Amino acid sequence: MAIKLDSDQVKVLKAQLSEANKNSHFVIIEAFQKDEHTGARMVTDWNNYVNMKTTNKENFQFRIIRDILPITDNLVYWAVAQQNLHAATQKGQQNEQVIDDLEYYTNKVMEENKVKSSG
Repeated sequence: MAIKLDSDQVKVLKAQLSEANKNSHFVIIEAFQKDEHTGARMVTDWNNYVNMKTTNKENFQFRIIRDILPITDNLVYWAVAQQNLHAATQKGQQNEQVIDDLEYYTNKVMEENKVKSSG
């Protein structure tokens, strides 16, 4: 994977995630597309979950699979991968490595929370 962090960076980012967790804790959710009868599981925070549920309720059914995730190294890497994808999207850059990193670390977070990655 392309994300390289040293132990000090992981420690700082864990502290930042712990602080963010106080405002909007992390969850694993499932979004089930009503028309196509397909689902996807993802890691997100509570505020984003509520926003997705509110804005997409006609097309998707949402449910929480794991509530209040622990702040782990894998969650730190997931957050960095999420931020990298957001930054690439803002710049209009398609980058397969960034997408692969996010998928990889999403799966790692799901594994450590005993959730299968596909619905």
